[in-house]
Amino acid sequence: MASKEIDLVGLQAEVMSAIKPKGLPVAFKLLKAGEASAIKVPKLEKNLALCQLLKYCAVFEKTRLVEFGNIDACVVGSYVLGFGMPPKDIGDRWIKGFNYTKERFSDLVKNIEALPQGKYSAAVFGPLADFDRVGIKPDGVILIVNSTQSYLLLVGLFDATGKKTVSSFNGHAACEIIATLASGKSPWLTIPCGGARGIAESQDDELWVGMTIDELAKASGRLKSIGLKYPPFVYEMITSDLNKQHPLTALIAREG
Repeated sequence: MASKEIDLVGLQAEVMSAIKPKGLPVAFKLLKAGEASAIKVPKLEKNLALCQLLKYCAVFEKTRLVEFGNIDACVVGSYVLGFGMPPKDIGDRWIKGFNYTKERFSDLVKNIEALPQGKYSAAVFGPLADFDRVGIKPDGVILIVNSTQSYLLLVGLFDATGKKTVSSFNGHAACEIIATLASGKSPWLTIPCGGARGIAESQDDELWVGMTIDELAKASGRLKSIGLKYPPFVYEMITSDLNKQHPLTALIAREG
């Protein structure tokens, strides 16, 4: 088992039952030079963007090892992981092709959360429960959810620990959620960026919530203790009498 304290298989089952996210919770483990050889996980078969990988693991339920060469389809993702710098002409492309200024592109780069270059050389991504099989404790876990499911996760964690959510987003690089969690900025809530919408099929109602495994266990435990799950029992109208003054009532009530 990856963690002596937490049963990851059981935790994933609890989360899927209570939260019902869009796909499985995706956990990750960052690896330093030389550590990847001891991990018995297949390498990602092709070069994908980091946002694509998150959805691939969540929806197709795959666990994969990534390095610079197979997670560089979007150069922002490999930069966020600290695996490599973007090409030198990337700024010119934004300035010429996206009506950007040098000043604003500089702001964009400075405002993307990224891990130090060279600190890690590989990473494992996959469904949370699979990390028990792999035998490693993840650095964090990401859930693909809507706003109500986000509410449940975050209120569950706050009510269990008093810890508030961290959120900051410049409109680009939603995949920075990996770097924030690895840097201790957790829980983190972000909105999928244009790239994630274009190539990872993020939907209009989709948010990404990331936290540590311990935090997810505490949030899930709190929700379980009070019987709160998705959809939550906060909808009062379901049990309310019809409003006699509302125009719809006259159309459907037995007495008009």
